[in-house]
Amino acid sequence: MFLLIFGICICTLIIIGWKFILSSQRIDQQQDISNIVEQSHNLTLSVDDAIRHDVDDDEIQSSSTKITCDSNDNNVVRSILEFLPDEILLDIISFLKPYDIYHSLYNLNNRFNSIINDFQLSLHLDISHISKYEFNYCLSSILPLPSVLLRLHSLHISNDETYGAIALFIRQYPCLNIPSLRSLSLTDATISQIKFLFQKLSIKLEHISIVTNRTIDMNDKRLLCQLLLKHKTLRSCRLSLCDGVDCDETILNNSINNQLENIIIDLSYFQNILTLLSYIPNVKQLTININQQKYYNQDYDAAAFDIFRLCIPTQLTYFNLNLRFSNVEFEHIEQLLNCLVNLKHLCCSSFRVELVDGYRWAQVLERLPLLRRFECVMTTYIYHSLDLNLISQSFQTLFWKEKHWSVVCDYFQYLSRLIIYTIPFYKNLFTSTLNGSQSLNEFNDRNVLPSNAYDKVTHLKVSVQGLHSDSIPARKFRFVTSLSLCDGESYSDHSNSSLLSYLTSTIDLTKIRHLKLYSLLSGHTLFSLLCKAPNINCLSSSYHNLLQMINDFGDVWLCWLLNMMIKKLTLSYGRLTLSIVDQFIELFSNIEHLSLCMNMDDIDFQEILLKLLQNLTHLSSIRISLAGKLTDHFQSQTFTWLSTNQQLYSEFNDNFLDIWIT
Repeated sequence: MFLLIFGICICTLIIIGWKFILSSQRIDQQQDISNIVEQSHNLTLSVDDAIRHDVDDDEIQSSSTKITCDSNDNNVVRSILEFLPDEILLDIISFLKPYDIYHSLYNLNNRFNSIINDFQLSLHLDISHISKYEFNYCLSSILPLPSVLLRLHSLHISNDETYGAIALFIRQYPCLNIPSLRSLSLTDATISQIKFLFQKLSIKLEHISIVTNRTIDMNDKRLLCQLLLKHKTLRSCRLSLCDGVDCDETILNNSINNQLENIIIDLSYFQNILTLLSYIPNVKQLTININQQKYYNQDYDAAAFDIFRLCIPTQLTYFNLNLRFSNVEFEHIEQLLNCLVNLKHLCCSSFRVELVDGYRWAQVLERLPLLRRFECVMTTYIYHSLDLNLISQSFQTLFWKEKHWSVVCDYFQYLSRLIIYTIPFYKNLFTSTLNGSQSLNEFNDRNVLPSNAYDKVTHLKVSVQGLHSDSIPARKFRFVTSLSLCDGESYSDHSNSSLLSYLTSTIDLTKIRHLKLYSLLSGHTLFSLLCKAPNINCLSSSYHNLLQMINDFGDVWLCWLLNMMIKKLTLSYGRLTLSIVDQFIELFSNIEHLSLCMNMDDIDFQEILLKLLQNLTHLSSIRISLAGKLTDHFQSQTFTWLSTNQQLYSEFNDNFLDIWIT
């Protein structure tokens, strides 16, 4: 008992002593803080005195750099930002978006208002891929300001994920005039919207970009092309329409007086190139995408090239020809290039086996005396017997070595595909397989491929067929942000290890933002991949594959990881049903953009859609691919039902129902 009492006393003394030590340290800290506050107060007074003294001596010459401090108001706390000169603040603000400028700084004080309204500050308004709240703020609080319209140099509006944005813009500003506008970009607009905005805003335009996948009548395409070619102030334009434009000789009947220097355009047929070139005499850079498999809409006339020689655009130095689906013959490309004798930079991509001939390319390129740079990507499927070594050797002759144009020949056996391309690779999409490719070059990869060989590749498409071997040199793709896995299954532990081994040795998984799954992976494989690529926030997959990978919502850890990471989800080939919609909502409760398929004849259509809209609280937009025949009755009924919610804007686009949510 005595020992117990003695122990308690000792512990009590230790606790009292420890509290005394802590209290003394706290007193010292408070004294230090008081000293710091006093020093900072003295420093503030000295700064005020110095500023007052400088003002009295007229040492501050420019009113734009004056700093006004109210020393009598000791409660005002000023940020370091306010002590910067106006010129520096103007430079900083010029890097901000108009929404951030006006939402955060406008009406903060008179000084910031003066800086924001300075005519040296050019505004570039991009109201694409933003929330509906930000969009409404830009339309209601920024565009009405006269000082904005006089300094607005570029405008970008989009219907992609901001569904109906262009229609809302036109509805609110049907007579808008922006005298300072020099650049206009429209994405996924209808032909009526394009015509309206071009008519209203194109007076002094120097650049225009029109990109849309909507179905447009060929006559409307020709009319749009005609408007662009007749415009007198345009310097550059991009026209990317579904299936391209049939730009024939009837598109314009009078002389051309445009100033177009840089053009990117999708054409329907190869022969359209000759007609287009005769309408753009001042062009310097030209990119043409041919979309149709049929390369002539009429019988081929070789004399057309002889006529074309009389109206060659002599300033054309850069030519990029992408034959996406065209069956154009080599002799036609050869005749075209023989006319463009002033080229300095030539790019060409195709899927024609006839174009995979290094000897013939050397003959064509030798006739271009000013050519300094040649880039190509030629892909072909090997369906019959070809001497692959002979093809490779045709690109390794003395001509190619003297020009210092390194050409790589890769044969992907699992895909029966041959790809021939120059280094550095100039496209943003590269296709590969797990087991790599058989290099047909005589040299070693390590000796020919520089570290930046694939730096322009941002989208890597990988076939998961076969197994990865560490003995095969892996290509290094340092800046890939989108990864597609396709053609096969990776369902065993061995294939899981092979896939992850290939990806970790090929790309920086931490940079991946978008994962596209066109193959069936095991849940373990997908979980491991997501753990190694923690910045993935977009997922595209087929509906049934996703259900199988998450084991019909039974894989708890994978479902938890998907819920935490995925903000944008695109599902194809399958329809969401009422029986699992609650589980689906719980799994993807954090998504902001959703695209999926539904059957408009389903009696539960409205109930499923209502559950999605009410319970996915972070949802900003939803696109529904409608299966079945779209009727006027269904559209009217759906519009009536959705119009009861003021926070929704909905529209039908072909067989899609698009909804934008505030």
